[in-house]
Amino acid sequence: MARGCVGLLILVALVVTTSVSAGDSKKEFVGSDKCMVCHSEQHRSWKTTFHSKIVQPRKGGILRDSVAKWATDGRNPGPTTANVTGKAVKLDDVQYVIGSQWKQRYLVKNSETGGFELLNKQFNRLSGGWENYGNKNDWNTNCATCHTTGYRVLDVDRVTGKTLKDEWSEMGVGCEACHGPGAAHLAAKGKDRKKTIFNPANVSIQAQSKVCGYCHIRLENEQYRTAQGNPREDLPAPGIGGSYKAGEDWAIWYPEHVTIPGVQPDRPFTAEYKGDLKGMFMIDEFAKANNIFEEAKHHQEYQGFLQSQHYKSGKMSCVTCHSPHAGKGKPKKIAAASCITCHDTSYTVSKYMPNTGKTADNLFVRTHTFGKNPRKGARGAADMGPPNYYE
Repeated sequence: MARGCVGLLILVALVVTTSVSAGDSKKEFVGSDKCMVCHSEQHRSWKTTFHSKIVQPRKGGILRDSVAKWATDGRNPGPTTANVTGKAVKLDDVQYVIGSQWKQRYLVKNSETGGFELLNKQFNRLSGGWENYGNKNDWNTNCATCHTTGYRVLDVDRVTGKTLKDEWSEMGVGCEACHGPGAAHLAAKGKDRKKTIFNPANVSIQAQSKVCGYCHIRLENEQYRTAQGNPREDLPAPGIGGSYKAGEDWAIWYPEHVTIPGVQPDRPFTAEYKGDLKGMFMIDEFAKANNIFEEAKHHQEYQGFLQSQHYKSGKMSCVTCHSPHAGKGKPKKIAAASCITCHDTSYTVSKYMPNTGKTADNLFVRTHTFGKNPRKGARGAADMGPPNYYE
């Protein structure tokens, strides 16, 4: 759908009902528990990561502090309203929680669309308090590509571009999010089995990072729209019913309908963007002097990394320092200790990866630009202890 046409067509008043479902209608994805049968060590390690915990059921996933302060944190009231419908909500209405390391957000069922909607407050772990959150889109039609595994758009409104129906095989970032669907892998025999699954070790350094970049990125998508008719902030596969497979070059998907600053040649880091993309990068005099434009918002690590000499040298990828799980006979990497594998002890993440990307009030995530003259960072995850879950 052409960008100019969408702006006109969404003026048409339509009542749209969306639906979501868990499962894989194409029977390609099998779920992380199936992977555990043969890869128990990797699975056990993955279960300790925030990938596995990005979306959790309320029971077992909600933060203890948020429950204790649900009504008030002593200064601000807690969540009372669903963002899309404006309906009054209570703690028992929450079905899933999003995140836990920096902050936590909450999902309830949208009775009007069948999807999930977010609440009007998020919990900031650093401040220990509530702050306003205003995303008024069904979560599954705006964020689920990267918060679930095996996500598919199954139907869209041909006039407005609204997502009408979608599905996923697994809540959270499972094994198949990074290795591709596993049904063919399970069915294969002998030496051919390895050819049926994606292994980052078998591709170039920069192709490895692109797998991570599919989700660790910020963009605006007009090919697909949310249930409420707004541009999506994720990147569903091009064809209806399709799903991203690890190793695919998502950067070339419907480029005339998606804006990906810093990735597309005609969308430079230094340009002024609108909407959710406004203020993505630091473009002040300090940044211009260093010719490195640090992330000013969160979940765009790939766009920061593209600017680094680490990436440009072709010698390092995301998995050089990060591992989403342990390997066979190999412990999971500790990213904070990675610098000293190549540099002396004066190179630390706190110095060369300052917290510049805002993720909540006075709470920031680390830049991945690795500038030689880094700016001073703000407070981040290292200033807090581990999350404390309620149940």
